[in-house]
Amino acid sequence: MHGDLTARQKQFLDFIRTFMLDNGYPPSIREIQRSFGLKSTKGVKGHIDRLVEKGYLNRKDGSARALSLPGQRFSSGRRTTDFQAPVIGRVAAGLPILAEENEEGRMPVPERFQGLDGLFWLEVHGDSMIDAGILNGDFVLVRPVPFVEEGTVAVVLIDDEATVKKFYHRGDTIRLVPANEQYKTMEFHGPACASIRVAGKVIALSRYF
Repeated sequence: MHGDLTARQKQFLDFIRTFMLDNGYPPSIREIQRSFGLKSTKGVKGHIDRLVEKGYLNRKDGSARALSLPGQRFSSGRRTTDFQAPVIGRVAAGLPILAEENEEGRMPVPERFQGLDGLFWLEVHGDSMIDAGILNGDFVLVRPVPFVEEGTVAVVLIDDEATVKKFYHRGDTIRLVPANEQYKTMEFHGPACASIRVAGKVIALSRYF
C-alpha cells in the first residue's frame, strides 16, 4: 500500500487524510506548511501535485481546500473488527519505536482512523497528563509524524525513552509541558535538542475500567 510514494509524500497524505477525518474538510496549503514546519508553500504544492498525479488525491480547481480522497485508495481490505495496531511497551535503547521487541500485543483501532499506516498504541505510565484527560494506565493511539503543531499532545522520544507531553519548539528551545501542575516543564536548549524526537501525535484514547 502506497508503495509508489516517497516517505515524505506518504507523510503529507497521512496528514491530509487525518485532518479531513478530524475537521470534515481538507487543510489549506498554509495549514500543511505550518504543521510540517516548512519555510514556504512551494514544497507543499509540489507534494500535493505528485499525490494528485499518482491518484491519491483529487483536486477540482487547484485549491488545497478543494482536495478530496479517492475512497478506494484507502480500503484496507480488512473487516472493521480486524483492523488493529500494535501496543508498544517500554522503548528499547537503540531500536525503532515499532521494533518487534517493543510490542506487547495488539488492540483494535477506531473506525475513523482505519486505513492510516503506522498507527500504534502506547500505554501511559504516570499522572503527568491528567488535566488533559489522560490517566495512568490509559492507552493512547499515536499517528507517526515528524512534526506537530505547537501545544499538540505528542509522544516524544528523549533519547530512547517515550513520554507523552504537550510539545513546543521555538528557535533553539524545546519544551515538553505536562498537564498536571505538580510536574515541571522539561526544557532543552541548543545541542540538548538533538536528543529529542517527535514519534507521533496522540489522536485517540482507550481506557479500561
